Amino acid sequence: MKYLGLCMAVFCCLTVKAQQLQGYIFDQAKEPVEGVAVMLQTVDSAFVEGTITDANGLFRLTNRPAKFRLKLQHLAYQTKFVEEGMLRDTLYLEDNTEFLDEVVIKAERPLVRVEDGRLSYDLAALSQRKSISNAYEAIKELPGISESDGALSLAGAASLAVIINGKPTTMTAGQLETLLKSTPVDRIEKAEVMYSAPPQYHVRGAAVNLVMKRAATSSFQGEVKTGYNNQYYSSGYMNGNFRLTTPQYAFDFMYNAGQMKGFTHIKTESNHTLKDKVYEIRQEQNLSEKGWQHDLRGAFEYNLPENGWLSLAYTGSFSPSDKGDSRTSGSYQESHVSRQGDSWMHNVAASYRSGFGLDLNMDYTSYKSGKEQHLKSTLRDEQANSFDLSGEQTIYRYSFMADQKHELANNWKLGYGAAYALVKDDDAQTYSNVAGDLETQNTSSKLEEHTASFYVNVDKKLSERTTFSVSGTGEYYTIGDYHKWSVYPQASLTFMSSPDQIFQFSLSSDKAYPSYWDMQSSITYLDGYAEIHGSPELRPMSSYNVNANYILKRKYIFTLFYTHKKDFFTQAAYQATDRLALIYKTQNWNYMQNWGVNVIVPFKAGSWLDSRFSVAGFLLKEKCDDYFDIPFDRSKYVTSLSLKNNFRVSKHISFDLDASYQSPAIQGTYDIENVFNLTVGGKWIFCGDRATLTLRCTDLLELGTPKATIAYKGQNLIMDSGYYNRRVAVSFSYKFGGYKDKDHKKVDVSRFGH
Repeated sequence: MKYLGLCMAVFCCLTVKAQQLQGYIFDQAKEPVEGVAVMLQTVDSAFVEGTITDANGLFRLTNRPAKFRLKLQHLAYQTKFVEEGMLRDTLYLEDNTEFLDEVVIKAERPLVRVEDGRLSYDLAALSQRKSISNAYEAIKELPGISESDGALSLAGAASLAVIINGKPTTMTAGQLETLLKSTPVDRIEKAEVMYSAPPQYHVRGAAVNLVMKRAATSSFQGEVKTGYNNQYYSSGYMNGNFRLTTPQYAFDFMYNAGQMKGFTHIKTESNHTLKDKVYEIRQEQNLSEKGWQHDLRGAFEYNLPENGWLSLAYTGSFSPSDKGDSRTSGSYQESHVSRQGDSWMHNVAASYRSGFGLDLNMDYTSYKSGKEQHLKSTLRDEQANSFDLSGEQTIYRYSFMADQKHELANNWKLGYGAAYALVKDDDAQTYSNVAGDLETQNTSSKLEEHTASFYVNVDKKLSERTTFSVSGTGEYYTIGDYHKWSVYPQASLTFMSSPDQIFQFSLSSDKAYPSYWDMQSSITYLDGYAEIHGSPELRPMSSYNVNANYILKRKYIFTLFYTHKKDFFTQAAYQATDRLALIYKTQNWNYMQNWGVNVIVPFKAGSWLDSRFSVAGFLLKEKCDDYFDIPFDRSKYVTSLSLKNNFRVSKHISFDLDASYQSPAIQGTYDIENVFNLTVGGKWIFCGDRATLTLRCTDLLELGTPKATIAYKGQNLIMDSGYYNRRVAVSFSYKFGGYKDKDHKKVDVSRFGH
């Protein structure tokens, strides 16, 4: 005999619409309760209609007699009858505390749910016990998602976009990251992962859609947070989030102020061949930067009839005084570069959703940055070089999107829409006080970019177990003298052979554009040896991606994938053949492709261990016929392993131990050594679940940054930046408010920057 005690109070927010009853059922921890039987009866107990709450705790009843009552039934709670006249916004079920003979109830939350072809995750539940403190860190906990060099990626996908409430932003990837790092995880209702995003999301390829919680009752809630970071230097930040809601509207405000300090140490060994002579260049470079950054956001939402809404949001980011310092010493040169600058960004986004399937969205971003740089270097032959450099970049971006969807007969859905984006970019850099043997060029350019697109999307529910979606997007793109029409197909098929076995197939295509700064014809000197060359001839990159997923028991995920990127572009280093100079330049390749398999296996041990193991293996192929004077055609088998462990010590204390490994890889002419990353952390929740203290140390062994080597067709170079990469972060947050009125009814612009 087992004693059943599940001390939970169920909150049911019930809305009564014309001929319809619907509501959500959550537990005391604000998590949806699945499997609650909701039965609609007449007052004399005649059955009318019944349903069961879904994975999100939602139930819908389409019939509504003149007089009725609801019967709520769940094994863990006492059965309760609610008469029509007793309906309130809040209904409570009392615990079922009976002794049940030989009955043991074990409930395990599904890792993933499939909703209309999307992999849906409860982000707050997924990260509840992890030592993470914001939405961005929570995204990295999603199965298959990892971060490298500040960019998020999804295993088996050509690229990954992060969108909010189904629409992209014109903010840069860095600005969006800052916003998410200032957003509490519990503000997010769910995260939807798509390997082939439908065109109404206005991104192509893979995407993570963060669905934010909307206003339902009257409440005021807030969170204040402070944090300390150490990665060679110490820095800190303060953050405040506040939200006021009523059933009709909601206000959000966020402010974050942080001191940024960074340090990078790079060792370079360059055996540079020039005129049949090898020059052994050994140098060490120390780069440091510091400054303050201020971020703020204000948003207003207004609920309209028939589940429509209006929203208006402003996001600003300001860095009034950034300073950088680079000192290089070695066998070839002694150099010093000092830099200072500032930047600001304003973003305004407006959205309208009607009750008849029409969505309208507008997004505007203005960005401006300026820099002043001074370089002084002395080469080993006593030649001295120096200059002053002033640079500025100004960008204005406007985007407009309109989408319409229709519910048709026989389970058909039709969607169509259009989008237009205009970008104006003004870049300039001016040299002064030039001394020595340097090739300097003042540049000033104005770019105007237009993108217009139209799509048609068709969805069909073939049966209760099978759905498919197919769409086509036509796009016209122009910048300068470049004009291009493109068509992007998208298709997905989902088949559920049983609730525990789901098959998915998806096809997607996309195009990526180089940054505006990379497309300039300028030369920027990093020190007396290294320099960056612009590439005005850069072309956009086209990518094609095919994925097949098998999901077993809503937690085990098996993926086969193939990716082909035509005209792939990236920046790489090249030892010049006419002089002693290390040139960094972004160039197009013929292609980059990979195909392979990814497996995700979660497992648990009682209530004290929650783990997830991931393994990926793939063949990477890269080819470029026009890479300086050394074309390449290379391939490499790569393996990636990841193990995430969460240990629960008590209800309020838990620890993390995460490890990841990647075998040696290639990138163009680079050979990338293996990578191992070990992360440890802890979380303590106290003060009635209002206060949270987290401690997290990433790259504990400082083996997470690989050494890059070039030993190819006369090029011989080793670069090692795997120093001082261990990062310790401590954060404290306190939530307040939470009063609820019971009487009411229910930025992609990653191409910015120098």
